[in-house]
Amino acid sequence: MIATVTLAAAATLASPALAADVAPETAAAEVMIDPAPLPAAPVIQNTAEPSRFSPPPANTAAAKVAAADTPVDSAGKLKLGGAVRGRYDLRFNDANGAGARKTSSHLSFDTVILSADYDSSKFFASAQYRFYGGSFLYGKASGYQNYPGEISFPVYAYAGVKLDAKNKVAFGLQPVPFDDQFFGSSFLNSLGFVYGMEETYNVGATFAHNGKRLSFAGGFFPAPAPAAFGISADSSRYSVNIVKGDNGLANGSSNAERNMGIGNVHYRLIANPNSSLTVAASAWISEIHNFDTGLNGARHSFALSLKATQGPWHAAARVARQDIWARNPGNREVVSVGDYDGAYNIAAHGTLVFGEVGRSIDTGKLPVKLDLYANYARFLKDAAGFRDTTRVNVGAYWTDKAHQRIRVWTEALIGQNDPNIGAGQFSQGAAMGGDNRTKVSFLCIFGYYF
Repeated sequence: MIATVTLAAAATLASPALAADVAPETAAAEVMIDPAPLPAAPVIQNTAEPSRFSPPPANTAAAKVAAADTPVDSAGKLKLGGAVRGRYDLRFNDANGAGARKTSSHLSFDTVILSADYDSSKFFASAQYRFYGGSFLYGKASGYQNYPGEISFPVYAYAGVKLDAKNKVAFGLQPVPFDDQFFGSSFLNSLGFVYGMEETYNVGATFAHNGKRLSFAGGFFPAPAPAAFGISADSSRYSVNIVKGDNGLANGSSNAERNMGIGNVHYRLIANPNSSLTVAASAWISEIHNFDTGLNGARHSFALSLKATQGPWHAAARVARQDIWARNPGNREVVSVGDYDGAYNIAAHGTLVFGEVGRSIDTGKLPVKLDLYANYARFLKDAAGFRDTTRVNVGAYWTDKAHQRIRVWTEALIGQNDPNIGAGQFSQGAAMGGDNRTKVSFLCIFGYYF
């Protein structure tokens, strides 16, 4: 879900579709974050931004500190910024109110982003807040009054200390150190975001070391990001977290994740000016508390990844295993998660595979930079009868060479049982599956960053 001004998001990156979610055959429009039987939640697709293309906030938990051996005293600098974004969606597998299939197109407002970054020789801090609403994603049919700012939440807010040129600590609502913060270049991030493993921000403390070859980070997070302003029960947040499902969500559960121990290790096998090869391993172990039974379960997530660059080319491959043992009173093969003010279900046990290739294009004297990318992801589910979720994303990222204030993402999305692609897939697509049919959509995100 974007990348790096991480919010911009995918974004990443961003974000989302909000159509009402209906049974597979009579599905109302697809929405990414909000189920839609009236008070179902609005579906919104992630709005992050590709980390490869957008520089992250001045001090992300995983960012480098300084290049010198010892920080040199310098006056702190405070930078205030933000963005205003719009979006165009072309959906080839949408549905009208009666459930009949149709192709729909929407030109609408996306989000307003406000950010603040502070950096000095010794201290750093960063915060970002976003406002949604007033678009087709949050329609009145889903219970919204439909005005900008009706849904809002913080993305991150943390501060820290640079212990020296290679080590630092940070405290607050910050990126968790699980694999790379962004699995790929897509604005919507990958299926890793859908399953709560990619671009996640939680409340806790972290330590990070960045060496020439070896880098590692670890943290303890007692709680997830807090729910902010919206109409959902517990999903008005940016990151995909385990939540209390909305009343209209079939097979919904009521859980909260606590006491998360998360860490990663990166080793650069090749580190040349024109090429690189990095291998990484990550682990995430936590407690899952169920509010209905009062019992505690657990979550175990592990990932291995390999990234390479060669001149203008880049490639990535990763596999991640996730097991969530939620002590639900009913179905324990699914667990409710939520973001962007909408809750949906995911399979509790499965394996994610992901691969991407891309390259920067030489645009000569043209005033724009261009990066192309294509990726594939599949979540293989363990439960009998559950249909795997797949996604293919072919996209391009454009920005002005002068200041990179104008940013545009264009993406073609093809998926099966993907909550973000096609009508009727949102609430159960990532869990037992939707109608298992191939869905296609086109997304264009455009914004001005300041």
